[in-house]
Order: sequence, then structure tokens, then C-alpha cells
Amino acid sequence: MSKRNIVIALQTLCLCLAIFMVSGCSGSGSAKNEEVIKVWHWMTDRQEAFEKLSKDYYDQTGVKVVFETYAPTDVYKNKITAAASGHLLPDIYNPQSDKKELASYINAGYIADLTDEMNTGWKDVFFEKSLIANSFEENNEWGVKPGIYGVPLDVSSLMIYYNKDLFKQAGLDPENPPKTWPEFIEAGKKLREAGIQPFVSGFGEAWLIGAFAASYQWSLFGKQGIIDTIDGKIPYNDERWLKIFKLFEEMRDNKMFASGIVTMVNKDAERTFATGRAAMTFNGSWGVNVYKSMNSTLNYGLMYPPSLPDAKYPLLVFGGDGSSMFVNAESPRKDKAIAFLKWFTQKEQQAYLAKETLNIPSNKESADDLPEILQEFSKSITKTFDNLPKLEAWQVTNYININLQSVIIGEKDPAKAVKEIQEEKLRQTKV
Repeated sequence: MSKRNIVIALQTLCLCLAIFMVSGCSGSGSAKNEEVIKVWHWMTDRQEAFEKLSKDYYDQTGVKVVFETYAPTDVYKNKITAAASGHLLPDIYNPQSDKKELASYINAGYIADLTDEMNTGWKDVFFEKSLIANSFEENNEWGVKPGIYGVPLDVSSLMIYYNKDLFKQAGLDPENPPKTWPEFIEAGKKLREAGIQPFVSGFGEAWLIGAFAASYQWSLFGKQGIIDTIDGKIPYNDERWLKIFKLFEEMRDNKMFASGIVTMVNKDAERTFATGRAAMTFNGSWGVNVYKSMNSTLNYGLMYPPSLPDAKYPLLVFGGDGSSMFVNAESPRKDKAIAFLKWFTQKEQQAYLAKETLNIPSNKESADDLPEILQEFSKSITKTFDNLPKLEAWQVTNYININLQSVIIGEKDPAKAVKEIQEEKLRQTKV
């Protein structure tokens, strides 16, 4: 056998093993097994709560729902990919992908269109922003039929947590955090003078640094300006982009950033904040549960990213959809899967999940019973970014995030950073 044939044989064997692993050893299964709704997910911290609710559903309906957890995320995503290639996806799952990849699953027939079901009144129970994240608009760039495709289980947003005790130690008012950019910088100076690291976040993870910068992109450009930038009508060396990069430069020059922030993963940033080694952190609503587990006595509050005095548009935050579930369009149990998700997202079940997992429920009727700190997060859902009909090329987005990191460490000045991003944009336009 030639070397090439050996390689092909090995690749085929690997694919078969992957499909075998996702399908299990039972063959086609018995009639009894066919009545089991399988849900694949990655949320290991919620497994116990999910199992309790699935038992309640079985007691009420006689329909068995099995939640199977796969972690870490990379393992889960690889399992989904392998299952899709063999048409072996479970009844309910989430491909854990961006909008472009999600569109590919929909167009391939792996995700059911839930628009008709949602229009029976189901969609009225959700925060509007959580539905938008699972929807596709008219004339979207991926050619997906307009409609609602996902069922939100919870919602999230990213804000700035601040340590009230450290604020007080630095002579700052713990009940009146900074609201504007100049106040933010001034607070950072006082914290540093008191020997306290002002600001930490997992900026080693590109999406987090991008999410922080995006608030100021929306504030300076507005939705149409962002779309025009993606379309190439507004260049990345526009003075507004330069201003965004100068914000990071200003934070750097005033020693706002915690040591090693550009290589720090979010879990390490969460630990730094939870142990009182930084006064402020940019993180998501899931942090409420994280900080409780790391330091149950942590005394903190919430603030929006500080607004720019001369911004043309309101400041919005990253968020909306938290975790969602999608129904396998190929599943012979599709109708039962949809019925379960309808039950799963009703007020009582959502309130239980919120209490047990400290996440904001997607059912807005359940938000009133949340702890005070999560109620603040739930109010921010109305101030999250709007849905966009198209996305920037990932290569350009990657350039933005890397150059933001470079500005933080003083490797590049803002003018050089935006110039390079525009050059990358032009390269991708020509591809």
C-alpha cells in the first residue's frame, strides 16, 4: 500500500471512530430508547439542576430527557462536529459557534426553524435581546431564511465589577462608582496611589478585549456606522477608531492595567479580582456565581463601562444571549424536543435555574425574583448591542484585538495600530 493510501485509510478510520463514539455501541436502539430526548451541553456546573428538572418533566409527562455533559468546550465542539458529519446529532444541542458557523448548520438542515412555534406566544416570555441573538434578519449575508432558530435558556451581559472595600481604602465613594471616562481615569489614579491595581480582565482572551472596545465602537459609530465599516465605507484609520485605541493608551499611561493583563485568561482575572488584588474587572454576569464560589464575602458593586462625554450614540454593552439550545431538524423526536423546551423555559423552571445557578433567566417574568446584583445585570440586557446582518472578517477582528493588546503593552502607538488594521482590511477585501 502506498504512503498516500495509508494516510487516507488512517483518516477514514479516525472519522469512523469519531462517529462510533458519538453514536454509541447500541446500533439503531430499541423503541424505548427512541422515546428518550437527548440533550448535549457543556455547562457542567448546571448538570445537577438540569437533572432535577428532567425528573420533574418525566413525572409530569412520562417523557424522559437525558442531559449529557461534555467538557471542556473544545471537546464538546469536536463531538458536535463529528456527530454532524455522520448525521448523529442529539435531539437538542448548541454548536457553540459564531453566527457564520451557526448559519452553516441551519443551511445544512441540522437546526430546526422555530419561528412558527415561537409565534404561538412562546416568544413573548423572553427578553427580546435573547431572541435577537438566535434570529436571522432579512437579507443576512449567509442566506439563512429569516426566522428564530434557537431557544435561550439564560441571558448575560458584561459590565464592570468594582470592589467597594478597595474603593473606600483609596478614598473613593463605594456607592458612587465612576460614570464617565474622566472619572474612571481619576479613580484609577487614586487606586494606584493607594497601592491597589485598578483594573483587571482576561484580556489574554481576544473576545474579552474586543467586547470592551466594542462598547466604544457602538458609542462613537452607532449601528449603521459599524455596518458601513464592515462594508469598507468607513476606514479603520478613521479618527473615531483612533480615539478608541487612545482610550487604551490612556489607561496604560495612567497605570490602570493589572500586571500581565494581555496574557491573562479570564479565570485568572476572576481569581485576581475575587482575592482583592484588583479593584475593578470587566466580566460577564456569570461572574456572580464565580465570585461566590471563590470568595463568598467579596463586597462588590456593578458599573457600566464609563461613557465618553463627546460620544454621539448611547453606550451599549456586550451581551444578550447567554446559553441557548437548538433542535435537531433531523430528529424523529423533534416535536417532543420542542415541547420540552417550551416547558423548560416557563417561569417556574426558569426561576429554579436562576436560583440554583445564579444566571439571569431568559424568561423575563422570572427576573423579579433574582438577587439584587443579578437584577442589575438583567436591567442591562436592554442596553446590549443590536443584532447585525453581517460580521467583520475574522482576520480583521483578530488584528483589532491583537493591536489593542500591543497598545496596552506599549509595543505600538494608536496611529500605527489603526493603520495596520486598515491595511489588513484592504488585504481581506481583495481576497
